[in-house]
Amino acid sequence: MTILARLKQKAASAATPPRVSGQWRTVQMCLDEDTDEFLNVGVIFLHDGKVDVRMLDSFERVKCLYGDRINTNYLEHYFQDVEDFIFATHSNLPDVISSDVRLGSSLYASGETVDSVISEFFFDAVTLGRVKGEAKNNAFRYTSTPKLRDSLFQIMRQKMALDASAIIQQERYRLQLKSGTLDVDVPLLSSSAVGSVVSVWYKSPVVAEKNILQASSDLTLVTSNTDRNGSLSILVPTERSGMGALEFKRVSDVIEKQLDRLQRSGIEVIRAPSTDDLAAKTIDWWSSRIA
Repeated sequence: MTILARLKQKAASAATPPRVSGQWRTVQMCLDEDTDEFLNVGVIFLHDGKVDVRMLDSFERVKCLYGDRINTNYLEHYFQDVEDFIFATHSNLPDVISSDVRLGSSLYASGETVDSVISEFFFDAVTLGRVKGEAKNNAFRYTSTPKLRDSLFQIMRQKMALDASAIIQQERYRLQLKSGTLDVDVPLLSSSAVGSVVSVWYKSPVVAEKNILQASSDLTLVTSNTDRNGSLSILVPTERSGMGALEFKRVSDVIEKQLDRLQRSGIEVIRAPSTDDLAAKTIDWWSSRIA
Protein backbone atom coordinates (compact mmCIF):
# COMPACT_ATOMS: atom_id res chain seq x y z
CA MET A 1 0.00 0.00 0.00
CA THR A 2 1.38 3.44 -0.93
CA ILE A 3 1.87 6.23 1.62
CA LEU A 4 -0.97 8.20 0.00
CA ALA A 5 -3.28 5.19 0.27
CA ARG A 6 -2.40 4.74 3.95
CA LEU A 7 -3.13 8.40 4.66
CA LYS A 8 -6.50 8.14 2.90
CA GLN A 9 -7.33 4.99 4.86
CA LYS A 10 -6.48 6.66 8.18
CA ALA A 11 -8.45 9.77 7.26
CA ALA A 12 -11.50 7.64 6.43
CA SER A 13 -11.16 5.73 9.69
CA ALA A 14 -10.88 8.96 11.66
CA ALA A 15 -14.10 10.26 10.10
CA THR A 16 -16.00 7.19 11.29
CA PRO A 17 -16.85 7.15 15.01
CA PRO A 18 -15.32 4.12 16.78
CA ARG A 19 -17.74 1.35 17.64
CA VAL A 20 -15.84 0.38 20.77
CA SER A 21 -13.52 2.34 23.04
CA GLY A 22 -11.83 1.84 26.37
CA GLN A 23 -8.42 1.44 28.00
CA TRP A 24 -5.67 -0.96 26.99
CA ARG A 25 -2.69 -2.19 28.98
CA THR A 26 0.21 -4.52 28.36
CA VAL A 27 0.82 -7.60 30.50
CA GLN A 28 4.53 -7.71 31.33
CA MET A 29 6.60 -10.55 32.73
CA CYS A 30 10.16 -10.94 33.93
CA LEU A 31 11.35 -14.07 32.12
CA ASP A 32 14.94 -13.84 33.39
CA GLU A 33 15.57 -12.95 37.03
CA ASP A 34 19.24 -12.24 36.29
CA THR A 35 18.39 -9.33 33.98
CA ASP A 36 15.26 -8.17 35.86
CA GLU A 37 13.85 -7.12 32.48
CA PHE A 38 10.08 -7.14 31.99
CA LEU A 39 8.87 -8.03 28.49
CA ASN A 40 5.38 -7.69 27.03
CA VAL A 41 3.63 -11.07 27.01
CA GLY A 42 0.01 -10.01 26.58
CA VAL A 43 -2.53 -7.24 26.10
CA ILE A 44 -5.77 -6.46 27.93
CA PHE A 45 -8.61 -4.19 26.77
CA LEU A 46 -11.12 -2.82 29.29
CA HIS A 47 -14.37 -1.61 27.72
CA ASP A 48 -18.01 -1.23 28.75
CA GLY A 49 -17.35 -2.86 32.11
CA LYS A 50 -15.81 -5.92 30.43
CA VAL A 51 -12.28 -7.14 29.85
CA ASP A 52 -10.68 -8.96 26.93
CA VAL A 53 -7.26 -10.54 27.10
CA ARG A 54 -4.78 -12.00 24.66
CA MET A 55 -1.68 -13.70 26.00
CA LEU A 56 1.39 -14.98 24.19
CA ASP A 57 0.77 -18.44 22.74
CA SER A 58 3.66 -18.78 20.25
CA PHE A 59 6.99 -19.47 21.88
CA GLU A 60 9.47 -19.67 18.99
CA ARG A 61 11.15 -16.40 19.95
CA VAL A 62 11.16 -17.29 23.64
CA LYS A 63 12.99 -20.54 22.79
CA CYS A 64 15.47 -18.63 20.62
CA LEU A 65 16.21 -16.12 23.39
CA TYR A 66 16.29 -18.43 26.41
CA GLY A 67 16.74 -21.96 25.06
CA ASP A 68 16.17 -24.66 27.68
CA ARG A 69 16.30 -22.17 30.56
CA ILE A 70 12.55 -21.63 30.24
CA ASN A 71 9.96 -24.40 30.23
CA THR A 72 7.37 -23.23 27.69
CA ASN A 73 4.81 -25.79 28.91
CA TYR A 74 5.00 -24.13 32.31
CA LEU A 75 4.64 -20.71 30.68
CA GLU A 76 1.48 -21.80 28.87
CA HIS A 77 -0.11 -22.92 32.14
CA TYR A 78 1.09 -19.80 33.94
CA PHE A 79 -0.31 -17.49 31.28
CA GLN A 80 -3.66 -19.26 31.58
CA ASP A 81 -3.63 -18.61 35.32
CA VAL A 82 -2.78 -14.94 34.73
CA GLU A 83 -5.60 -14.64 32.20
CA ASP A 84 -8.08 -16.29 34.57
CA PHE A 85 -7.03 -13.84 37.30
CA ILE A 86 -7.53 -10.86 34.98
CA PHE A 87 -11.01 -12.04 34.01
CA ALA A 88 -11.94 -12.62 37.64
CA THR A 89 -10.70 -9.25 38.97
CA HIS A 90 -10.97 -6.93 35.95
CA SER A 91 -13.07 -4.37 37.83
CA ASN A 92 -10.24 -3.84 40.33
CA LEU A 93 -7.03 -4.93 38.63
CA PRO A 94 -3.81 -4.31 40.58
CA ASP A 95 -0.77 -2.90 38.79
CA VAL A 96 1.31 -5.80 40.12
CA ILE A 97 -0.17 -9.29 39.75
CA SER A 98 2.78 -11.25 41.14
CA SER A 99 6.50 -10.89 41.74
CA ASP A 100 7.18 -11.49 38.04
CA VAL A 101 3.99 -10.21 36.36
CA ARG A 102 2.79 -6.62 36.19
CA LEU A 103 0.58 -4.41 34.03
CA GLY A 104 1.68 -1.50 31.88
CA SER A 105 0.18 1.98 31.96
CA SER A 106 -3.49 2.38 31.06
CA LEU A 107 -3.96 4.08 27.67
CA TYR A 108 -6.97 5.02 25.55
CA ALA A 109 -7.89 2.72 22.66
CA SER A 110 -10.74 2.55 20.16
CA GLY A 111 -11.67 0.66 17.02
CA GLU A 112 -14.31 -1.12 14.99
CA THR A 113 -14.40 -4.27 17.12
CA VAL A 114 -12.91 -5.58 20.34
CA ASP A 115 -10.93 -8.21 18.44
CA SER A 116 -9.47 -5.63 16.06
CA VAL A 117 -8.30 -3.46 18.97
CA ILE A 118 -6.76 -6.41 20.81
CA SER A 119 -5.08 -7.77 17.67
CA GLU A 120 -3.64 -4.38 16.68
CA PHE A 121 -2.03 -3.67 20.03
CA PHE A 122 -0.94 -7.28 20.54
CA PHE A 123 0.91 -7.32 17.22
CA ASP A 124 2.54 -3.95 17.90
CA ALA A 125 3.43 -4.47 21.56
CA VAL A 126 4.10 -8.20 22.00
CA THR A 127 7.08 -8.68 19.73
CA LEU A 128 7.76 -12.11 21.24
CA GLY A 129 4.58 -13.31 19.54
CA ARG A 130 5.59 -12.47 15.99
CA VAL A 131 6.19 -15.67 14.06
CA LYS A 132 8.59 -15.48 11.15
CA GLY A 133 6.77 -15.52 7.82
CA GLU A 134 3.33 -15.22 9.43
CA ALA A 135 1.14 -12.40 8.16
CA LYS A 136 -0.27 -9.99 10.73
CA ASN A 137 -3.90 -10.73 9.90
CA ASN A 138 -3.48 -14.48 9.38
CA ALA A 139 -2.11 -15.39 12.80
CA PHE A 140 -3.93 -18.01 14.85
CA ARG A 141 -5.97 -16.46 17.64
CA TYR A 142 -6.75 -18.69 20.59
CA THR A 143 -10.08 -18.47 22.43
CA SER A 144 -9.91 -18.76 26.20
CA THR A 145 -12.53 -20.52 28.29
CA PRO A 146 -13.54 -17.34 30.20
CA LYS A 147 -14.09 -15.48 26.91
CA LEU A 148 -16.05 -18.40 25.44
CA ARG A 149 -18.26 -18.67 28.51
CA ASP A 150 -18.98 -14.94 28.54
CA SER A 151 -20.04 -14.96 24.88
CA LEU A 152 -21.99 -18.23 25.09
CA PHE A 153 -23.89 -17.23 28.23
CA GLN A 154 -24.85 -13.91 26.62
CA ILE A 155 -26.42 -15.82 23.74
CA MET A 156 -28.17 -18.19 26.14
CA ARG A 157 -29.66 -15.26 28.06
CA GLN A 158 -30.88 -13.69 24.82
CA LYS A 159 -32.44 -16.91 23.51
CA MET A 160 -33.66 -18.54 26.73
CA ALA A 161 -34.53 -15.47 28.84
CA LEU A 162 -35.34 -16.48 32.44
CA ASP A 163 -34.60 -20.14 31.75
CA ALA A 164 -30.94 -19.23 31.24
CA SER A 165 -30.76 -17.46 34.59
CA ALA A 166 -32.11 -20.60 36.23
CA ILE A 167 -29.21 -22.78 35.08
CA ILE A 168 -26.22 -20.41 34.67
CA GLN A 169 -24.21 -20.41 37.89
CA GLN A 170 -22.41 -17.28 39.11
CA GLU A 171 -20.32 -19.14 41.69
CA ARG A 172 -18.73 -22.56 42.01
CA TYR A 173 -21.10 -25.33 43.05
CA ARG A 174 -20.60 -26.66 46.58
CA LEU A 175 -20.88 -30.42 46.22
CA GLN A 176 -21.87 -32.41 49.28
CA LEU A 177 -19.69 -35.49 49.78
CA LYS A 178 -19.62 -38.11 52.52
CA SER A 179 -16.33 -36.69 53.74
CA GLY A 180 -17.42 -33.04 53.56
CA THR A 181 -17.93 -30.48 50.81
CA LEU A 182 -16.03 -29.55 47.66
CA ASP A 183 -16.39 -26.49 45.41
CA VAL A 184 -16.42 -27.52 41.75
CA ASP A 185 -16.46 -25.53 38.51
CA VAL A 186 -19.75 -26.46 36.81
CA PRO A 187 -21.24 -23.26 35.33
CA LEU A 188 -24.48 -24.91 34.17
CA LEU A 189 -26.65 -26.69 36.72
CA SER A 190 -30.23 -27.80 37.34
CA SER A 191 -31.81 -30.44 39.55
CA SER A 192 -31.49 -33.01 36.74
CA ALA A 193 -28.36 -31.99 34.83
CA VAL A 194 -24.90 -30.50 35.13
CA GLY A 195 -22.71 -28.99 32.44
CA SER A 196 -19.42 -27.30 31.77
CA VAL A 197 -18.19 -25.06 28.95
CA VAL A 198 -14.55 -25.07 27.84
CA SER A 199 -12.44 -24.01 24.91
CA VAL A 200 -9.71 -26.11 23.33
CA TRP A 201 -9.19 -23.55 20.57
CA TYR A 202 -5.46 -23.56 21.25
CA LYS A 203 -2.28 -24.52 19.44
CA SER A 204 -0.97 -26.30 22.50
CA PRO A 205 -1.96 -29.96 23.02
CA VAL A 206 -0.92 -29.51 26.67
CA VAL A 207 -3.41 -26.69 27.26
CA ALA A 208 -6.19 -28.45 25.33
CA GLU A 209 -5.72 -31.66 27.32
CA LYS A 210 -5.60 -29.79 30.63
CA ASN A 211 -8.85 -27.95 29.90
CA ILE A 212 -10.71 -31.16 29.05
CA LEU A 213 -9.32 -33.06 32.03
CA GLN A 214 -10.27 -30.31 34.47
CA ALA A 215 -13.82 -30.14 33.13
CA SER A 216 -14.07 -33.93 33.08
CA SER A 217 -12.96 -34.19 36.71
CA ASP A 218 -15.55 -31.67 37.94
CA LEU A 219 -18.38 -33.13 35.86
CA THR A 220 -17.62 -36.69 36.94
CA LEU A 221 -17.57 -35.67 40.59
CA VAL A 222 -21.08 -34.25 40.29
CA THR A 223 -22.58 -37.03 38.16
CA SER A 224 -21.14 -39.77 40.37
CA ASN A 225 -22.39 -38.17 43.59
CA THR A 226 -25.81 -36.94 42.41
CA ASP A 227 -28.54 -38.11 40.04
CA ARG A 228 -27.67 -35.53 37.37
CA ASN A 229 -26.85 -36.15 33.70
CA GLY A 230 -23.68 -34.44 32.52
CA SER A 231 -22.62 -32.58 29.39
CA LEU A 232 -19.55 -30.74 28.18
CA SER A 233 -19.96 -27.92 25.66
CA ILE A 234 -16.61 -27.55 23.94
CA LEU A 235 -15.26 -25.18 21.28
CA VAL A 236 -13.07 -27.25 18.94
CA PRO A 237 -10.71 -25.83 16.27
CA THR A 238 -10.87 -26.78 12.61
CA GLU A 239 -8.25 -27.10 9.89
CA ARG A 240 -9.16 -23.55 8.82
CA SER A 241 -8.50 -22.02 12.23
CA GLY A 242 -5.10 -20.63 11.24
CA MET A 243 -2.85 -23.39 12.57
CA GLY A 244 -0.31 -25.20 10.46
CA ALA A 245 -1.18 -28.74 9.38
CA LEU A 246 1.20 -30.34 11.90
CA GLU A 247 0.05 -28.07 14.74
CA PHE A 248 -3.57 -28.92 14.00
CA LYS A 249 -2.88 -32.68 13.90
CA ARG A 250 -1.07 -32.61 17.23
CA VAL A 251 -3.79 -30.75 19.08
CA SER A 252 -6.62 -32.56 17.27
CA ASP A 253 -5.26 -36.01 18.18
CA VAL A 254 -5.17 -35.08 21.87
CA ILE A 255 -8.65 -33.54 21.77
CA GLU A 256 -10.24 -36.57 20.10
CA LYS A 257 -8.55 -38.99 22.50
CA GLN A 258 -9.77 -37.14 25.59
CA LEU A 259 -13.29 -36.55 24.24
CA ASP A 260 -13.62 -40.24 23.39
CA ARG A 261 -12.74 -41.13 26.99
CA LEU A 262 -15.21 -38.56 28.28
CA GLN A 263 -18.05 -39.91 26.15
CA ARG A 264 -17.34 -43.46 27.27
CA SER A 265 -17.64 -42.28 30.88
CA GLY A 266 -21.24 -41.25 30.20
CA ILE A 267 -20.76 -37.50 29.73
CA GLU A 268 -22.50 -36.02 26.67
CA VAL A 269 -20.08 -34.08 24.46
CA ILE A 270 -21.55 -31.02 22.72
CA ARG A 271 -18.99 -29.73 20.24
CA ALA A 272 -18.88 -27.01 17.59
CA PRO A 273 -16.31 -24.88 15.72
CA SER A 274 -17.97 -21.53 16.52
CA THR A 275 -19.50 -19.87 19.55
CA ASP A 276 -22.86 -19.37 17.83
CA ASP A 277 -23.11 -23.04 16.82
CA LEU A 278 -22.02 -24.20 20.24
CA ALA A 279 -24.58 -21.96 21.93
CA ALA A 280 -27.38 -23.31 19.72
CA LYS A 281 -26.45 -26.92 20.49
CA THR A 282 -26.07 -26.18 24.20
CA ILE A 283 -29.48 -24.49 24.34
CA ASP A 284 -31.03 -27.46 22.54
CA TRP A 285 -29.56 -29.95 25.03
CA TRP A 286 -30.58 -27.91 28.07
CA SER A 287 -34.09 -26.98 26.88
CA SER A 288 -35.58 -30.14 28.40
CA ARG A 289 -33.35 -30.15 31.50
CA ILE A 290 -34.01 -26.76 33.09
CA ALA A 291 -36.06 -28.02 36.02
